[in-house]
Amino acid sequence: MAESSVLDVITSHFAQTLPFSPYVESILCVVFGLVLFGYVLDNYGFLDSREPPKLRSSFPLVGHVMGMGKRHTQFFDDLYKKNGMAIATLPMLGGKMYAVWDIALIQSGLKSKTMSFDAIMIQHAQGLLGLSNKSLKLSRDGMLADLMHVTKPILAGEALARINAQVLNHAAIVLNEIGTRKAYEIPDFYDWVQTTATVATTEALYGEANPFSRDKGLVDDVWSFEAGIRRLSLNILPSVTARHALHARERLVEAIAALFDETPDHKTELPDLTRRRLEVIRSHGITDSREAARVEVALLHGATVNTVPSLFWTLVHVFARPDLVATIRNEALPLVKFVSATPGGENEAHFPIKLLDTACPLLLSTYREVTRLANRAISTRWVMEDTLVSDAHGRQYLFRADTTVMMPATAHSSADVWGSDADEFQPQRFLDWKDKASRERHAAYMPFGGGKHLCPGRNLAKAEILGLAVALTLAFEMEDAASPGRPIRVPEIRAARMGQGVGKPVDLGTGKKLAVRFRTRKGWENIKWKFVL
Repeated sequence: MAESSVLDVITSHFAQTLPFSPYVESILCVVFGLVLFGYVLDNYGFLDSREPPKLRSSFPLVGHVMGMGKRHTQFFDDLYKKNGMAIATLPMLGGKMYAVWDIALIQSGLKSKTMSFDAIMIQHAQGLLGLSNKSLKLSRDGMLADLMHVTKPILAGEALARINAQVLNHAAIVLNEIGTRKAYEIPDFYDWVQTTATVATTEALYGEANPFSRDKGLVDDVWSFEAGIRRLSLNILPSVTARHALHARERLVEAIAALFDETPDHKTELPDLTRRRLEVIRSHGITDSREAARVEVALLHGATVNTVPSLFWTLVHVFARPDLVATIRNEALPLVKFVSATPGGENEAHFPIKLLDTACPLLLSTYREVTRLANRAISTRWVMEDTLVSDAHGRQYLFRADTTVMMPATAHSSADVWGSDADEFQPQRFLDWKDKASRERHAAYMPFGGGKHLCPGRNLAKAEILGLAVALTLAFEMEDAASPGRPIRVPEIRAARMGQGVGKPVDLGTGKKLAVRFRTRKGWENIKWKFVL
């Protein structure tokens, strides 16, 4: 009754003051009716008593969607700080979503066999990659699972070590060139890291025919595509809403497809990982090179999207602290073997890749601390059938089938888990991690997801980051180009967008990037780096 009275007063006012009053009154009735319907549905919509409690937004049904669009991954941190809930149902237009912050509940969800990330990928694959209906059906019917099955063993053991060597030795070409100079200034350090790491990674994916090493425009396309993945995945008029990302994706498809084309006179020799994946794609009936390339754009994206910003944050956190640089040098230098390539020629610095994990404990701890602070990945799952998850006290919650579950890594900054210095960078925090860290900390640290969907490329990314950090700290001094002789500054981090795990740096000022100057250390002039097995 109260709602009707208010509506009558408002529409009466507009009817007296606006032209075409009958039409205006009708429109207002519809609008306010929809608002009232949204309010009722948001507040009184049915939930099973076992489902997580409802967390309402200020704007019924659309508030949570608006929050995610505006605040990206930070939205879930904000919700937790404001409400402190362990788990919640977020009502929204067209249904609902579950959000989980409690560590035990997240681990229960990640281990569940009835919650799938593959289903999420397939839902968005057509918009994101431009797959045909046939390819989408093949992905759903087993091709995606087969691709993961062939990928995981190649990214482990000796096969992974060989890929690591390929990536690092290509990046070493850039470092070796810088080492011939007394000083080298980089006006945008993030862009330099992005280009160096992207080209090195694609070298391991595509080998000697790698088009990214010859065309800087393709490197830019990787990141134009990355910037628009959220809009592409929605698949709503992408030629209008995601024009730049769409064009970048199509150029990537063309470049990769050219590697997959085979004629009686020509066949590109592809590295094992890409070759084996292409064999799987073709075995499922996708023979068109462009369609196969669309599938493989996903691998390119996954191999770069979080590796590049993680490498950047590792390097800036290290070089911003001269004492940390000195300690890492003391760890790494005894592992380097200097070899004379030719009599009277340049020396080579050989570094054994397999020792990165065991012989540089502070560097490894630093890397983990960086990923703890910088990584705000959200583990997303689709509920395949009604599923129960349990917290540490045995309390169970029901996830209804055909619903999305969002599990943010909010615990990465939890003072309850990490202590009062949770928001501070402490490079020693992960020393003796396996033996001394509590079960709670082990469960809370999840930059690469978990369960059966644990990121298969995590060890490739780690080796690339640690190897480049070793070479740069040993061979160079790095200083702030704007303040010669002073350490670089650590920029603020921008909230990661949906689909990203690691945020990018905020500019130091309007259009002002982090500029650095490398100086080759005495005794390291003209040294050539080589990473060995």
